[in-house]
Amino acid sequence: MALPGISTEQMTEVDRLMTEERGVPVELMMEHAGLSLARLAVRLAGGGCHTYQVIAGAGNNGGGGLVAARRLAAWGLEAEVYLARGRHELREIPGRQLERLERAGVRVNEGLPLNTDRAVTLDAYLGYGFKQMSDAVSAKVFGFLAGCETVISLDAPSGLDVTSGENVSRIRPLATLTIAFVKSGLMAAAPEELGELYIADIGVPTSIYRSQLGINWQPPYDSGSLEKLAAAFWKDALQPVAVHRDAAPAWSYWQVATATRRAIRAGPSGR
Repeated sequence: MALPGISTEQMTEVDRLMTEERGVPVELMMEHAGLSLARLAVRLAGGGCHTYQVIAGAGNNGGGGLVAARRLAAWGLEAEVYLARGRHELREIPGRQLERLERAGVRVNEGLPLNTDRAVTLDAYLGYGFKQMSDAVSAKVFGFLAGCETVISLDAPSGLDVTSGENVSRIRPLATLTIAFVKSGLMAAAPEELGELYIADIGVPTSIYRSQLGINWQPPYDSGSLEKLAAAFWKDALQPVAVHRDAAPAWSYWQVATATRRAIRAGPSGR
């Protein structure tokens, strides 16, 4: 299995094709992403009971974090949400997720936590749509997340450009859960900027990657690898990823890995 990365523009096209041509709403894909994030957080906790805090942005990445918090709470775990930019900046779909979250009784705060000593922090501030920014809120979020001991990032570590791999934050997550397909910037980033890399299936058919994104399926890439990816997703919608990094980016590729390697060490708020 040797698969290429895709750019921000290609992932934007995936979302368009899913919503406009396939009739799959963003909200449904967000639900799958958030569920996978919650599952990964619990999986890496190794069966221990932990407190989870979600740092959520105003866009769809933040919405995925809100779903994760709701699912964790539904499993009887302690989950709390921090809206880094405040609820007044939430976009429409994340706003609907917030309403569901509050109906479920999950505590929601505005801004950032006062300290970084909670056991597991879910980074759902910025996703694949990140563009270079220098606003004060983002700077505070990056600084906070960089100081957390245990971070799991949704789609990409906040502040990492998923096309180029350029990283303007100092976040070093334990793990990154990318959505639908691995982005080229994740393949270019240093391993310590991602932690363990995982991928979540949100229902995108392989035909989109095969023929609708303009991917050049020449060696080392093989479109037949898409069937192997689908077969892995049949078994589990949450899969570990291994990246082969080559000095020549055109020869880098990714594939589903055979095993994970790290788990969360219980911190001061673990039980």
